[in-house]
Amino acid sequence: MSSGIPDDHKYSRRKRLQATARVRARRVELALDRARTRAAQAIGPAPESVAAHRQAAATAERALAELDAEGRVFTRRDTGARVVLRDTLATAQGRPARAEATSAHGDRYEVECLTHQSDPLFFDEIAAATRAARHSDTWCEACRQLAATPHTVRARARKVLAPAKPEIRYTPPEPRLRFDPPAT
Repeated sequence: MSSGIPDDHKYSRRKRLQATARVRARRVELALDRARTRAAQAIGPAPESVAAHRQAAATAERALAELDAEGRVFTRRDTGARVVLRDTLATAQGRPARAEATSAHGDRYEVECLTHQSDPLFFDEIAAATRAARHSDTWCEACRQLAATPHTVRARARKVLAPAKPEIRYTPPEPRLRFDPPAT
């Protein structure tokens, strides 16, 4: 025992510091390995990974084209009405494009209320078609009536995210006179 610190404490502290240093060195090695791997990939990616990436991109594009031909379904959160937006120029597998039918009108996008089976609307621009799909109550009479009905009020209150803290008031004890016996 020197300088007032027991030897076993010194030994355990030294071991703990050595273990911490080993862990830090291992983490630095892993970070360097990751950086080296990223640098090698940036310089020249492996040909098989490039082919796999191109294949995945082509598959995603095909799936997106099929989705556009079948239509994207928008569901209104307040009424639950489902509205489909279709691209009339997109083609699905086994389904020909309807370009010849709509090219004369110049209408590319079709919006239809699936819930109420309303007549479809046609738009030239995707922004206008998306806006119409999101706001079906402007053109579908049944959606307009659903949106106009008042929402039901919950029978019980929702949980409050942060419950209010109870108010704690300090009430001092009543003063006792010297001659009163202590209350038991």
